[in-house]
Amino acid sequence: YGWISSGDETIAIAFDNICKILNDRAGQLLTRIDILDIMNHMGTTLSSRRSAEIAVVPYEDDEWEDFAVAKKDCWQNGNPQRQQSNNSLLFYTKPSYAQLEHIFDLMIEAGGCEPGFINAEAAKRRAPWFKGVNPCAEILLGNKSFCNLVEVDWGKFIGDYEGLQRAIYLSARANYRQTCVNLDDGVLQRSWHELNEFLRLCGVGATGIVKYMDAYENDIEDRLQTFKDVAWDGATSMALELDLPMPKAVTTVKPSGTLSKIMDTTEGVHRPLGRYIFNNVTFSKHDLIVPKMRAAGYKVIDKPYEPDSVLITLPVSYDDVEFDVVDGKHVNMESAVHQLDRYKLMMDHYVDHNCSITVSYDPSEKEDIIEWILDNWDHFVGVSFLFRNDPTKTAEDLGAAYLPQEVVSEEVYNHYVSQLQPVDLDGISSLDELEDDCESGACPIR
Repeated sequence: YGWISSGDETIAIAFDNICKILNDRAGQLLTRIDILDIMNHMGTTLSSRRSAEIAVVPYEDDEWEDFAVAKKDCWQNGNPQRQQSNNSLLFYTKPSYAQLEHIFDLMIEAGGCEPGFINAEAAKRRAPWFKGVNPCAEILLGNKSFCNLVEVDWGKFIGDYEGLQRAIYLSARANYRQTCVNLDDGVLQRSWHELNEFLRLCGVGATGIVKYMDAYENDIEDRLQTFKDVAWDGATSMALELDLPMPKAVTTVKPSGTLSKIMDTTEGVHRPLGRYIFNNVTFSKHDLIVPKMRAAGYKVIDKPYEPDSVLITLPVSYDDVEFDVVDGKHVNMESAVHQLDRYKLMMDHYVDHNCSITVSYDPSEKEDIIEWILDNWDHFVGVSFLFRNDPTKTAEDLGAAYLPQEVVSEEVYNHYVSQLQPVDLDGISSLDELEDDCESGACPIR
């Protein structure tokens, strides 16, 4: 956040909890769940958003089942820190139908959203250096390597084919330039620098994909392949100009939850949950914009389990996307298989790394999903799942402390928007209003 530190209050709580885990395991090896909890407690030290963490455990490891259901009732059983990471199983061989069915049964009973599935076998074919993934699984990482991401909003280029190609080309050149940073800084182990110099991993991403695919459904495969070729041309042209190694991978798709909101477009490869959405966005309680938002009429509430954070309700509408109507709400009822087919399309024709996707599904679709995974195992690298948003369900019904995105009716949306006033941004960039005491979470950098 540049000029706001989270202070020492949250990390002090985390240290107490970590010490308890270590004391309880005195004289023994830590379990995988112990390590998960330690890292999750560290993840709570950010002041105004969930940490970007991923945890992976190989399928059929001794603790894989405990890991798979680690988040089950975690808010109720005293482990709210477990919300901090995305948890996925790593498959080095193709599972059977029965094995996948058992995992999905565990997932559905635990709330429907975890574990995710990572096909290490396919990942190694795409990336021989593969050792893991970043938190949203769009980059195939080595041991001690980084994400390197840029993004183009394809939805802004409907009707401008040449313009989109030019934007991708320039973004890829800039993306390669980002690999030129000197990471041999005396703090990181030198292997981080060496691997970056060797791999030169790029991540030329896209968002607004659903808008673009809806507009060009008839020739989308050719367009995707063209965009991939253009991204490679951009990255390799920069490598040649600088006389540096060629990138080992160039294209990806990230979730783009934040950037797509800024650019007013659909998020990554996902179709929005509905036409009228309330985004409950996390802010530090000490962020100077919070009282400004409250004064402008925005709903501000304390964030559950994060005493230094608040949620502010930000409305957004997707008037140019088609939806089904359920109980008077325009909602996304796209089948899981249809979402997976879109994932496969991107993997086969655009993506080098992985296309990050969270597939919304209903438990009744379990058999169809399993059959799709088995039929398309060679195209599949990493996918996560989430119960389809049901507009009749509350966060409590879904086993969540709150809903990051809530589908509402047009009437509710318009009523909320009608009471909002312009936000007065004067003064929020100044350090003058911050306290000198860093413990509260508002600590100016000296």
